[in-house]
Parts: sequence; C-alpha cells; structure tokens
Amino acid sequence: MEITKITVQKKRKDRFNIFVDGAYAFPVSEAVLIKLGLTKGMQLTPERMEEIESENSAYLAYTTAVDYLSYGLRSEKEVRTKLREQEIPEAYIEPALQRLRDQKYIDDLIYGESYTRTMMTINRKGPRVIAQELKQKGLDEPTIMTALDQYPENVQLENALALAEKTLRKQSRVSSREGGQKTRLYLQQKGFDKEIIQQVFEEVETEKSAEDELGALRVQGDKAWVRYARKAEGRALVQKVRASLYQKGFANELINTYIEEKELNDE
Repeated sequence: MEITKITVQKKRKDRFNIFVDGAYAFPVSEAVLIKLGLTKGMQLTPERMEEIESENSAYLAYTTAVDYLSYGLRSEKEVRTKLREQEIPEAYIEPALQRLRDQKYIDDLIYGESYTRTMMTINRKGPRVIAQELKQKGLDEPTIMTALDQYPENVQLENALALAEKTLRKQSRVSSREGGQKTRLYLQQKGFDKEIIQQVFEEVETEKSAEDELGALRVQGDKAWVRYARKAEGRALVQKVRASLYQKGFANELINTYIEEKELNDE
C-alpha cells in the first residue's frame, strides 16, 4: 500500500485526507501527519496503518476533551461522557483523561469548589442540593464534603433568609400558618438543613396582622364557598367551608367573623 496523495480538508485546515493506491483511505490531523512523517510515496504496512489509527484516536480523544473544556470547567465524569458520546474508543479515553489530570485541565475538587460558589451565589441553593448535584456529576463523597467548605454557615443563613422573605411575600392569599409551612417546605427543597431553617424562622416574621389574615381568609373562604355551594347549602355548606378554612390554618375566631359576614350578605 502506497500513499498516492495528501490533501488539506476544505473546512478544517488542520486536517488532511490521505489517499492510498489512488483512493481515499482516511483522515489525519496535522499533528499526527507531522509526528509520523506521512508523505506522498510512503509505503504503508499493516503495522504502520495500525500505528496511524492509534495516533489518530489518541489525538482525537485529547483534542475533543480540550475543546469541551474550553467552554467551562467540567467534572471528570462529564468529560468521559462527552468522549463516549463522540464514539471515542474506550482504550483512548483513560489515557486522554490522565493527560488532562496531569495538566490540571480536569480536577474534580477545583470543579466542585467552583460549582459550589456559583450555586450559592447565583441560585442560592442549599448545601444538600449542591451535594446531590455534585454526586450526579461524578464527584466522590470526600471531594464533595471538601468542596462544600466553600459554603460557610453564615452565607447559608443569609441565603435562606432572603429566600424565606421572598417566599413569604408571595403568601398574601393564604393563612400565616400555611404561608409558614410553604416557606419551610421550600427551604427544605432548596437544600437547607433543619438547623439553618430553624434559625431563619427565629428571625423572620411569619404572622400577618389581623387585617391581612382576615383578607387572606376572605379570599380562601370565597373560593371554598363557590366550590361547595355546587353540592351543599345551608348548615351543610357552612360546615364544609368552615372545615376547609380550618385546615388551611385560619383561627376559629376569624372563621366565625367571615361566616357571619357571609350570612349577613346573603340575607
């Protein structure tokens, strides 16, 4: 087998098409072309062909990974997944990853610390959610625990307080108790620990004024009244509405006030 022609690819000037015995055979990168000294007229043995294929695959694995990393930090698992998606042979993935480790292009601890700082600053996620996400990205438990050191308790409390206050402002149409429950649940879902949530509720005001609480009750009461009036009336209707409002966390005194108002308006 003889290399009869070498041409530069039109779209990629760093890649070349190799023709063997007058027909297109395979592409190579410029780096591989130079490293192996491929020239027109060179005779190719089966061993030489195998060497070219090996060098090409190794180069492709490395450059694909570097290109992927150029868009931002990645975990080792993410890079490995990317190479597999590009159908890089498994035999060339680990050597490429080791080369990237040696060059500090991939480092799960650096990645985890950066990810933690980003999530706590931009998304205000709690440490538990961040830990779950880092685990999904392939980081091991010791690395995750070290990365979370970037998220001190005072910042956790600051973030949880900000989220709680924002959430409570959206609860104007529900009872104080329900608003507090929804806020607590939201903080849990964001990944904050019970201790931080308890500190938050010691600092934020969850109780509405009597006027605001009654306003929220009227909103919920009117909804319940319309819903239950389709199947009940009179005392049965009042009992269903009363039970619904009680379950939503409103006090009996305010429920009585609402029922009295409703009955007077319906007379």
